[in-house]
Amino acid sequence: MTSLKRFAPHILLAGDVLALLIFTYIGERDHELLDGENPLFRLLLVTFAFALPWVVAGWVLGAFPRGEALTARSLLLRSVNTWLVAAPLGVLVRAYLLGLQVIVRSFVVAGLVFIGLFLLGWRLAFVLIWLWLERRAREPKPA
Repeated sequence: MTSLKRFAPHILLAGDVLALLIFTYIGERDHELLDGENPLFRLLLVTFAFALPWVVAGWVLGAFPRGEALTARSLLLRSVNTWLVAAPLGVLVRAYLLGLQVIVRSFVVAGLVFIGLFLLGWRLAFVLIWLWLERRAREPKPA
């Protein structure tokens, strides 16, 4: 079980970026924004716009804890704190990188909600799997 704790920051980071990539893909596809000349570049650019604030805020706010500092409760609380800081910043970075001069309020709300669903949902799944594996490791082994 210690190997999961040891690699948790790396697993969390990879899962976070994947969750943001899926979020971005669905949003861009549903709003038909991937129909331009270079859809892959746009997808990666917008994902970067959301991932940059998430990673920086997560690093500062401790959303990528190491080793013994990792508890289920602290991970989830730090993830919520990071989400509340990083999601609005991601919307701003996206607007800047795309050259948008106006950010529609409904996009800010939808971005906050759906980024939260994707990132916090992924992190909740990580915590549940982690707790299940810890419980299994503590159970006595049949002889």
